[in-house]
Amino acid sequence: MTELNPGLSSVPTEETIKPKTGLPSRWKGPVVSVLLSLLFPGLGQLKNREPWKGLVVAIIELALTILTFSSGTHLWFKGMVGFLAGAWVWRILICVDAFRVARRGTPSKKSFQEARMVFVFAGLVIILCTVGTSSSYFLRTFGNFRAFRVPSNSMCPTICDGDRILGDMNAYLKTAPKRGDLIMFDFQTKRGPLFIKRIVGVGGDTVSEKDGTILINGKPLARGASSQVCGKPTGESSPTDGLPRFQPVTVPTASFFVVGDNSANSYDSRIPGFGFVTPDQVKGRPVYIYWSPDSSRIGCAVR
Repeated sequence: MTELNPGLSSVPTEETIKPKTGLPSRWKGPVVSVLLSLLFPGLGQLKNREPWKGLVVAIIELALTILTFSSGTHLWFKGMVGFLAGAWVWRILICVDAFRVARRGTPSKKSFQEARMVFVFAGLVIILCTVGTSSSYFLRTFGNFRAFRVPSNSMCPTICDGDRILGDMNAYLKTAPKRGDLIMFDFQTKRGPLFIKRIVGVGGDTVSEKDGTILINGKPLARGASSQVCGKPTGESSPTDGLPRFQPVTVPTASFFVVGDNSANSYDSRIPGFGFVTPDQVKGRPVYIYWSPDSSRIGCAVR
């Protein structure tokens, strides 16, 4: 009888079976760093154990944003486009840096435990910088603007149905609007949509009409806006022979008589029940068209 060597076994035991453990994905860390950098610029650098670089990135982005909005660069179309393009290039550079450092995997000189307060402080500052620039307080303080879609042709050809405009909501905080200015205002209710009209008469002016022509202090209303129209209007102005008739009126002090540029198809101060616009109703002015059904109007300044 052949004896089996007790030191050898042809059947593997549990101790000899070991589960295969795969290496962690080489892309996981870099991808996480990139995503953090997209959401909170500088946080990807913090994850890569570069807290001071992350702080510098966050502070630079905050400073550039404040400079852009406080200087009013965003209130002209090319300035806004340039700001958005520069912001995306800057964000891409941040993400590329975070990705490369994470892929390289260079160990930091200090562990998280040794520099815990530095990491916590840097993380809080980075998050606050990003959240702060997107807060309503920041937008009101450094650049109170809003985007609107125009739903009618009452201001055509200056602004037509379907145009999307940017409005400067701080435009008349320091200086009052004057005759000829465009204004955005609340109409009889603070919760309703804003109206856009042109001021044709201010306090003390007499507004009247004769044979379909609007007269300001006895002189025909100048139609300078039509000569400044940019691009091809997407709507059509109504014939001037359809202008509404109204009795002569003297504009009260601290009030405005407003009319739409498409004066034959506009609900404005000439219509009974509309009335005058007061300074407390004025909320801002349209600045430029940032999108339009006709591409020739994109970027047009509104005057």
